[in-house]
Amino acid sequence: MTDEKGESLPGATVLLKGTTNGTTTDMSGNFSLALPTAKGVLIVSFVGYQTIEVPISNNLDIKVVLKADAKSLDEVVVVGYGTQKKRDLTGTVVSLESKEIVNSKAPNAQEALQGRLSGVDVKRSSGKPGADLTIEIRGANSIGGNTQPLYVLDGIPVSNINDINPADIERIDVLKDASSTAIYGSRGANGVVIVTTKKGSAGGARITYDGYAGFVEAYNLPPMMNGAEFAAYTREYSRTRAIDQGQDPDVVATDEKIFSATELRNIKNNSFTNWIDLIKQRGLQTSHLLSLNGGDGKTNTFLSLGYQDYQGAEKVADLKKYTLKIGVDKTLSDKFKFGASTYAAFVDNKPGGFEAFRSAHRLRPTGSAYNEDGSERFIAFETEAQVTNPLFDFRNEVRRTQYIRLLPNVYGEWMILKDLKFRSTFTTDITYQRGGSYLDTYTKSRAGTQPSSASYDTYHVFNYDQENFLSYAKEFGPHSLSILAGTTANYYQNDASSTNVSGLPYRSLWYNLGTTTAVTIGGTTTPPSTVATSNYAKQTTMSYLARANYSFHNRYLVTLTGRYDGNSILAEGKKWDFFPSAGFAWVASDEDFFKQYEFLNLLKARVSYGESGNAAISSNNPLGLNPYATQVTVTPSYYDFNGVTANGFSPSGLGNKNLTWEKTREYNAGLEISLFKGRISLDADYYNKTSRGSILVQQIPAGNGFNSVLSNVGRVRNEGVELNLNTVNVTNSKFTWKTNINFAHNHNEILDLYGDGKDDVGNSWFIGQNVRSYYDYKVIGVWQTDEAVKAAEYGQKPGQWKLQDTNGDGKISSDDRVVLGNNSPKWFGGISNTVNFANFDLNVTVYTRQGVTEYNQFLSAHEFGDQGRARFNSFNRSYWTPTNPTNEWANAAIEQDGNRRRASGYTDASYTKISNITLGYNVPKAMSGRFGVGGLRLYATAYNPFIFTDYVGWDPETASLNTYGQQSFRTRTFLFGVNVSL
Repeated sequence: MTDEKGESLPGATVLLKGTTNGTTTDMSGNFSLALPTAKGVLIVSFVGYQTIEVPISNNLDIKVVLKADAKSLDEVVVVGYGTQKKRDLTGTVVSLESKEIVNSKAPNAQEALQGRLSGVDVKRSSGKPGADLTIEIRGANSIGGNTQPLYVLDGIPVSNINDINPADIERIDVLKDASSTAIYGSRGANGVVIVTTKKGSAGGARITYDGYAGFVEAYNLPPMMNGAEFAAYTREYSRTRAIDQGQDPDVVATDEKIFSATELRNIKNNSFTNWIDLIKQRGLQTSHLLSLNGGDGKTNTFLSLGYQDYQGAEKVADLKKYTLKIGVDKTLSDKFKFGASTYAAFVDNKPGGFEAFRSAHRLRPTGSAYNEDGSERFIAFETEAQVTNPLFDFRNEVRRTQYIRLLPNVYGEWMILKDLKFRSTFTTDITYQRGGSYLDTYTKSRAGTQPSSASYDTYHVFNYDQENFLSYAKEFGPHSLSILAGTTANYYQNDASSTNVSGLPYRSLWYNLGTTTAVTIGGTTTPPSTVATSNYAKQTTMSYLARANYSFHNRYLVTLTGRYDGNSILAEGKKWDFFPSAGFAWVASDEDFFKQYEFLNLLKARVSYGESGNAAISSNNPLGLNPYATQVTVTPSYYDFNGVTANGFSPSGLGNKNLTWEKTREYNAGLEISLFKGRISLDADYYNKTSRGSILVQQIPAGNGFNSVLSNVGRVRNEGVELNLNTVNVTNSKFTWKTNINFAHNHNEILDLYGDGKDDVGNSWFIGQNVRSYYDYKVIGVWQTDEAVKAAEYGQKPGQWKLQDTNGDGKISSDDRVVLGNNSPKWFGGISNTVNFANFDLNVTVYTRQGVTEYNQFLSAHEFGDQGRARFNSFNRSYWTPTNPTNEWANAAIEQDGNRRRASGYTDASYTKISNITLGYNVPKAMSGRFGVGGLRLYATAYNPFIFTDYVGWDPETASLNTYGQQSFRTRTFLFGVNVSL
């Protein structure tokens, strides 16, 4: 089965008329169907093409060519509480189809978006399996609050989509402008990501399998010295430092003084340790998804079972995920329909220890991981007292988190009248999580001198949504009108508990915390300790919403939306607010004066305005309060009255009865163009959005007993442009080449903070600057030998970092600090090329993130102010010396103050990476049929195989994360897989 251009149509439906006997085409467009007789009619259909009937003749080798349906050419996208043709949208929506998601081979749905959708900035938090990702749509709306989008799964808001198997996803639609997101009111200020999972469809039972196996490895490792290089460097360093401090290097910098006995032996024998090689591995990765799809049109079912096992590039790290999706849709009559589905996931995550990665970079290569008899040694060399052998952490620091997540959903539909429908939905999002950690005495954290410790944590979430909607759709003459109105109610509750103990007498992990006892180590007895905490929180929301879409001649389009939201966490009188939006679009290409241009298929202009709120504010603020707290927590307190203690409670802060929503107003203007029958299409958008009422800590007179309170005072603006270009470069019966290019630029700035026009230096918040600015001293090079006199004026000497004297007063002080940049990209985007030749297909995707400044934890940790344990002492850089007058790095042996050390850590973290290369081959039907399968595709994928960057460190995406438990290697993955359809 092909289209008019000869391209195969995988997934088309073939049904024997008058029966439930049917099938779908495979990846090559082939199909086979067992028939009772050589008579009858086949009904052939495919989205976007005309449905046709094909009579069955004695020749059962049937070739079907489908013609495009002009009425269906417009892509259907998912919007808030419904669907719309993309042609009829007045807002901004970008989409990703199932094939693109699955072929990306991303380990989760969020990462599949990276580089594929304009204006959607996706950033990895670590190379470890199961690491979180951050997504920002059109910049950061809030100064100190949450900037993550709302996730909607099959129409229902959920906390996240981390647990959804990408192969279970039908499509992802991202709502970006306020006209699109206002239907979600206070939950949509940061954009909305709508995930639609696969469902049952009419036709005979179809079984598909998608599986792959491969490995992940560390790459783009920072340059490190080997043992011989480090020994030579340490000698030079020690002599230079001795001279700098007025000491005789021949006395204080001999090998016997600067190296331990173990190191001297290793240097003599040229036997060194590559600590990084000891902790990394090629981790195996496998994924399997088996699905069953079928139905007779009245009852359709879908079932999938998934299993993923992702080992990390760091030893021990491992994530296992089991998923189940089951759904049934039942049409009782032309009036009634109902359905039920459940998505379940069980995740078992073993992230490994938090110290091994850091220790491997801190330890000198001149130390030893093993004793002469081959046993592991806890201390690498005699003079290293605190950084221990990371192999002990792999074995003795055990961390594990397990959870079950359930997402059941039921709905019912009643077609009251021909044009009037009622739909009711109820869904829950339930999580049961438990986790533990165990640190043996012989780990870095316990240093071999402290008793073992353990913790056990539980976390439970119960979240439900109830939605009821009436929808009306009517066409009369040139007019088209659709109206949606309804209510939503949400209840959210979570509780958590944590128990931490020390003094376990044996290795019981976290399963026997009641056995703690006093432990004696090295003659010191430490009493046992137990600390238990627990908490509980709940929140309810209620909403009334309506949306009206009107079109005249399908040419002039208007959308009006309103939502009235109430939230229990706000103060009385501040709980409710209204969020409106309006959008207008003009399909100019349908005007008579444009129809003479046959090459122009679509020319559409649109403008929109809307307001949305933010109810998901972070609680990470200096007061330690819930930002919407109108009353604050109290803590035990006492007062001494003439020697008599009176117990009581005191408030920890001052509540604000006027605290309310953060609100965002957004204007959007867009242009859509399609040329040469869709061979070229371009979407361009300009937006300007201002968030007001950002919740910040405001200083107040101290006469009432407190000096600060949370208030709605800040304002932030995001302004930018987005481009999305699709081209069909070449297309014929044998060869097709398609390209997608997307680009986004966002300018973020603080317009106001506390209403007084003043900056907040302590938080690095400056009016007119990005909310994520870095404010510090600026390094402008290294003092050179011929600058010794000038350096002395600043109390410096050649070889030290040179800081900018911003105010020109002849000294370096806090007044010389400047805004160095910010960690929001100036622009980012992606390019994806897809080529089909005969039975082969190739996809290559490139992603770039430019204009990013980060505080580089790797550089900071490698600053050589001393040879102490806190320095990554084998970092290979070109250090300044009198004979090597470089500006790349200061002389490590000359003492630097803390300002200069810190300032040297800021770096450009821009990068361009090839995020995906996938080569596939569709086995011809004649060959795959020999194996008893309807379709067979083999493929190989390289995921994140190459990166191009000037950044020095592990991974520019995670540059600012600390080295304790967060950082890990940058990784790439090579996979080999198969798609099978029966």
